[in-house]
Amino acid sequence: MTQLGYIAIVVLWTCSTALATQCGRIENGEIVNEVEQTTTFQCKSGYTSENGIYETTCTSEGWSPVPKCIVQVCQHPPDIDLAEIVSGEKAEYRGGDVVQYRCYPGYTLSGPERITCSGEEWTPPPKCLAPCIITRQQLETKKLLLSNGRKRTVLIQSDQTTEFICGEHSELKIPYLIKCVDGHMDLPTCISGTGEKCGRPPTIENGDITTLSQKEYAFGSSVEYRCQHYYVIEGEHKSHCYNGNWTKAPVCIEPCVVTKEDMRSHNIELMWASDKKLYVSHGDFVEFKCRFRFFLGSSNNYRVQCNAGQIPYPQCT
Repeated sequence: MTQLGYIAIVVLWTCSTALATQCGRIENGEIVNEVEQTTTFQCKSGYTSENGIYETTCTSEGWSPVPKCIVQVCQHPPDIDLAEIVSGEKAEYRGGDVVQYRCYPGYTLSGPERITCSGEEWTPPPKCLAPCIITRQQLETKKLLLSNGRKRTVLIQSDQTTEFICGEHSELKIPYLIKCVDGHMDLPTCISGTGEKCGRPPTIENGDITTLSQKEYAFGSSVEYRCQHYYVIEGEHKSHCYNGNWTKAPVCIEPCVVTKEDMRSHNIELMWASDKKLYVSHGDFVEFKCRFRFFLGSSNNYRVQCNAGQIPYPQCT
């Protein structure tokens, strides 16, 4: 580059900076970049652009359009069934304010216990999951006993697993591990068996049994399953031979694959740097951030959850 060209660039940059300075500072905001005539700014924490635009131009008559950073205000936090706000409650909520929830006794909190006022909206709220109540009558109808051999009404919190066994009048003496899911439990029915043998156990996609498969299995036998790496097993881990048939086998739920191409199309990148593909197991969360000079829409959230191979990418514009 010639000395004359270098001087011209310095003069151009100096003029541009001087022009931006002439327009004055941005109240509750700051300039982050200047390219030719375009100035990019950002608002301070707790503030947002009035018109959602973060680019402006300094003209001889001032900023065009005029950048305005206004206070982010949220409505009252969402009402959660069977829960109450235990901290952070106030008359007015601004960007960055946090409230904390607590479920009623016996109910299980699913999701974050704290939500944040962000972009005039609240981050996704939690949910209170109902416990399961298994009555003595249900146990008698299904010919079931609790793991200790007793028969009484019990309360089981959501996402907890309890073991049941068949009573003395059933030939099937195998334990059942049943999980409570938001007030629901699918109890097995114990009936007298014929003692028929079973053939090879059922196969599952993206998983296998933990031992070598046999041609024939005795009545009451069981096999245990496991899934491939990053896959999440759903259902009872074991399948039992019952009257010549196998009980229901589990399924392996596929993970999400986060690629550079997907992130680029949404103008986002990982919150924590990674040069490789990222595998996220079903039910796990992953956090993103906007690429430079892009901003997150008010209806989006940086922290998203993988659901059976699908991930709701946030969109930055």
